[in-house]
Amino acid sequence: MNILSDRETKMATISKKITIGLFLGLFLANWILGMTLVFPPEIFFFDKTLHRSLQAPSAEYDQVRVIKSNAVLRIKPKNGSVIIKKLPLGALLDVEEVQSDWFKIKLPPDEDGFVLTGYLHRSFTEKASVLHE
Repeated sequence: MNILSDRETKMATISKKITIGLFLGLFLANWILGMTLVFPPEIFFFDKTLHRSLQAPSAEYDQVRVIKSNAVLRIKPKNGSVIIKKLPLGALLDVEEVQSDWFKIKLPPDEDGFVLTGYLHRSFTEKASVLHE
């Protein structure tokens, strides 16, 4: 004996499909958001800032020298951003670009061949050389 009518059976099937679809959508959204917390959006998503290294350096600065012992290279141009590396006093660094009070710096390759790129606040530096246009 069938307790549910055909209409009630169809409604239950549609309800299950909607529930499963919502669950999968929320799961996928949560996974994507979780990945952006693990990997910076510049790595996880295509971002044209990855290709800015092809641009010419800033017209104002070519190189800067580290003048404070507590200078650090950061992932983003913000004081609370993750620190990539502590920079040695007196280091001469090439400037790729200037963003307000931050210099985008590309360090030379380390012994394993890895190249670090990050941001250094202007207050830790002095102008080492100027481009002549």
